[in-house]
Amino acid sequence: MEKSKYDLVWFLEWISTTVLLIGCALNAMNVYPANIYWCLAGNFGWAVVAIIWRKWSLIVIQMTVTVIYVAGIIGSLN
Repeated sequence: MEKSKYDLVWFLEWISTTVLLIGCALNAMNVYPANIYWCLAGNFGWAVVAIIWRKWSLIVIQMTVTVIYVAGIIGSLN
């Protein structure tokens, strides 16, 4: 049986990309704190994709950015 081009990872990749682009647009318009939440969701989705692909360069950057966004969210709560 042939593997489908549009598997679950493909959908996660493109949904995460769309969410991350929305977050970038919100950043550009200085829509705080929604920009952080959108970027966090997009980066986390990409981190999951990177783990599935076993691409260490993507894992490192996406997990690092995700931790930075989480730290920003925690910092904004104080």
